Amino acid sequence: MPIFMIFSTLLAVVAVAYYVLKKYNPIFVFLFSGLILLIFAFYVLNVPIPKAPSREYTSILSVLLDSYAFIVATFKEQLSGTGLIIMSVAGFAAYMKHINASAKLAFLANKPLGKIKNKYLILSGTFVVGMALKIVISSYTGLLLLLLACIYPVLISLKIRPITAVCVLSLIALDYGPKDANSITMANMVGQSDNVVGLFLNYQFYSVIFYVVAIAILIPFYFAWIDKKDKEKGVLNDEVDIPEIIDPKCPTIYIFFPWLPVVFLFVTYFLGIKLDVVSANFISITIVFIIEFIRHKDAKKLGEDVVVILKGMAEIFVSVVSILIAASVFAKGIESLGGIGVLVEAMKNFGNDSSFAWVAVLACIVILSFLVYFASVIMGSGIAAFNAFGKLAPDIATKLGVAPISFVLPIEIASCLGRAASPISGGILALAGFAKVNPMDIIKRTMPLLLIAMVINIAVAFYFAQTSSTSLEQNATNSQASLAFNG
Repeated sequence: MPIFMIFSTLLAVVAVAYYVLKKYNPIFVFLFSGLILLIFAFYVLNVPIPKAPSREYTSILSVLLDSYAFIVATFKEQLSGTGLIIMSVAGFAAYMKHINASAKLAFLANKPLGKIKNKYLILSGTFVVGMALKIVISSYTGLLLLLLACIYPVLISLKIRPITAVCVLSLIALDYGPKDANSITMANMVGQSDNVVGLFLNYQFYSVIFYVVAIAILIPFYFAWIDKKDKEKGVLNDEVDIPEIIDPKCPTIYIFFPWLPVVFLFVTYFLGIKLDVVSANFISITIVFIIEFIRHKDAKKLGEDVVVILKGMAEIFVSVVSILIAASVFAKGIESLGGIGVLVEAMKNFGNDSSFAWVAVLACIVILSFLVYFASVIMGSGIAAFNAFGKLAPDIATKLGVAPISFVLPIEIASCLGRAASPISGGILALAGFAKVNPMDIIKRTMPLLLIAMVINIAVAFYFAQTSSTSLEQNATNSQASLAFNG
């Protein structure tokens, strides 16, 4: 039976990957396959349908109804929790785009780059600036489109090749910060949905910093070498028109508006005041509404702005929240097959020997991270792959005696890096179209840096796993000592 469980799990993953590669809608694939797997596990493996009431007698109709009831429960859970948070973030981001606040921020952020003389150091500076902006402009494709409008023309005017410019922009890949959809989902996965800021400061921040420092250092050497190779091949001469640099029309003070939710979340966190992401976003929208009304003295315009916000929330529901819901159903279906559980138990038994314990932990981090990385490459979406497989990580981590965040964090980072390596990702397609190059030309050039980033990601996660395991052991020892003392 264990072999059958493992085989059926692998078969399910391969089948889903096949249909995604065949350009089937991933939402449909995840939702339908999850439903089939739940019913299959019920009849073949005697695994009850999640959240189903106990019955003395079950019929095909009751199993179908219980399966659909689970899907409905998943919709309700996500829409009232993580989904609502993500939609509020998207609504705020859409409003910032509508009033040109985010575009103005990106435009002014590139000005210091003009003071750097070496063009390869300018590329490093562009990367650092872009990664800094990512905390307030959380959409990968959205930020890249802003940078294409504001920073890309500057790079081209400084004689930087279009292919090199878009390659560097594609590396602005990590999703992070307390108002990012992946970060919010990660917090929910580890059971700390009200501690997004704490998880960012204590864990995610370090993964991002190591990534930014390493890639910023490597960019000048790596792309100078790439240009040298292209020159030897005779493909260095790119004839391009320099795009016009457009200053967005809005007051300069508007560059502070995209930062409002982040500032509120950090300030309240350090003051010990509980403020959720949804409230932070709507408080920020209210403040901007007041300033916009003072500026335009037109209440009717505010009504139109509300529609912009609601449309932004609706669009993110279709593109992200619906995938999150469908991936949750699929993840539960995969879990019900039992193959993951069998492999985890094998790893756990392997790790019972203290000399091999950390080998088991490292192996799980590597396997899960690269599984999500390649799933993101196939799907062209980081959040789809993250939600499909990330929900399995907390249980695996707990069984191996480490904190769930040490397994979920590297998966979240891997999903972002995999998206940047996908030729069908929206961001990569936008960059390729703008620079008039093949998406695979971007991927081929950035792949070595992305793989180095994966190594850094796994190393940081392994360190967190070791430290969290030590903390868990100390807590267990203290608890035992306390019980013995009280006894």
